Amino acid sequence: MQAEATIIEIRKETPTVKSFFFDLGGAPFTFLPGQWVDFYIETNSGLQIGGFSITSSPTVEGTLELAVKRLPYGIPAQYLHDTARVGDSFYINGGSGKFYYQESNGGPLLLIAGGIGITPIISIARYVAAKQMDIDMNIIYSASTPSEFAFKSIIDEITSSSSRFNCLFTTTKDSTEIWTGHTGRIDANLLSHYINGDNDPLIYLCGPQSMISDLEETLLNIGANKTRINAERWW
Repeated sequence: MQAEATIIEIRKETPTVKSFFFDLGGAPFTFLPGQWVDFYIETNSGLQIGGFSITSSPTVEGTLELAVKRLPYGIPAQYLHDTARVGDSFYINGGSGKFYYQESNGGPLLLIAGGIGITPIISIARYVAAKQMDIDMNIIYSASTPSEFAFKSIIDEITSSSSRFNCLFTTTKDSTEIWTGHTGRIDANLLSHYINGDNDPLIYLCGPQSMISDLEETLLNIGANKTRINAERWW
């Protein structure tokens, strides 16, 4: 499904991530939480296409939100960070991808994100909260340093809206930033608190390829149900 999207707000989420809010001009646009869009940008180098996960919930109509990390490669991401302004319009196409959640999937949910892999995860979490679903939803979010946690205040709002929603934030690198939360990579010891004989969650993983491959193996080793693991990799 294609639509013209006009930037109505740009927000800095972290030192390397910006959120872009788009008005869809009343055009019908449907997607499932966790899916992504193709984003078309005309540059001096010609037409560039970037694939970005949708961070808003499909329960919000008429607008769309994307969060983009500025990387040393990738012209579309660099263009959005350095050149795009409020009022600029682009064509998008989607939602796409098999990494998505539907209310009929039920729960419990275990959502695991590494770095910018939070983007499809936050869409799922927002959707579950907006639907006021009566399920357990645990989020584990890993970032290099505290300042790289995107959407932390939104996640805090989501988890405070229900006693059945929780999030564990963990940092993986030494930093001079003040942080009193959990530290260390996501490992078997941490995951064992969420995977046990009495709990068979539907799992969604998104992050760097190496992280997701390691976590898939770790989850299976501690008894997670392979058929309930969904992975989306960010290279």
